Amino acid sequence: MTGRLEGKVAVITGAASGIGLATARLFVAEGARVVMGDINADRLTGAVASIDTSGERVIGHTVDVSVSSQVADLISTAISHFGRLDVMFSNAGISGRGNVIDLPEEIFDRILAVNLRGAFLCAKHALPLLIASGGGSLIFTASELAMVAAENSAAYCASKTALIGLTRAIAVDHAAQGVRVNCLCPGPVDTPLLHGNRTDPEEHARSIIERMPTKRIGNADELAKAALFLASDDSSFMTGTTLVVDGGVTALW
Repeated sequence: MTGRLEGKVAVITGAASGIGLATARLFVAEGARVVMGDINADRLTGAVASIDTSGERVIGHTVDVSVSSQVADLISTAISHFGRLDVMFSNAGISGRGNVIDLPEEIFDRILAVNLRGAFLCAKHALPLLIASGGGSLIFTASELAMVAAENSAAYCASKTALIGLTRAIAVDHAAQGVRVNCLCPGPVDTPLLHGNRTDPEEHARSIIERMPTKRIGNADELAKAALFLASDDSSFMTGTTLVVDGGVTALW
């Protein structure tokens, strides 16, 4: 039995850790060849080596997703090494805490540049190649905070909410060309992004778990399985949707 992504080529951003790394590992196990993109070159090198050192299944490419030329180069790498593009998983993201009074403008701009402009650029440069391959899957990573709010998260909430609108618009524009566009909305997941610069990550985790219906935080492998569903033909009749994987936390609001 072949894997669900046998013969497919995927590009994943934010791939050096967390959900991106877990997804790259799963995609390869399911038969895909993967270009892993991340801004942290050293961490990316280790992440690629942890999956495949031969270069036949996985390659790494350093990228700042807020820079158009760098995203274009990332996508071109998939074509030059693997010959096609079938899945674009725009997963890179950053967080930053503050309300609109306290948050420095430059931090607001950077969060929007990575989380929203980065997604736009991934779509802009990937879509022509997805279409050329006969259609494919474009996936964005948003958040449960695209639908509900958290204190001191104004820029992050804004960027992730906008991703849902972007998902729907691109899905409508390109459905007839065979491209499916969906948005993955994780809840609290045990990744570096969740804890950020918290002085006490364990206490932070406990405070989250207390309000979780499942009484636990998710793990990156669980989100990778959701991304695989959206990337594969298992979700062939889904486009323009949000897939919430949050342990029930948004059901509390």
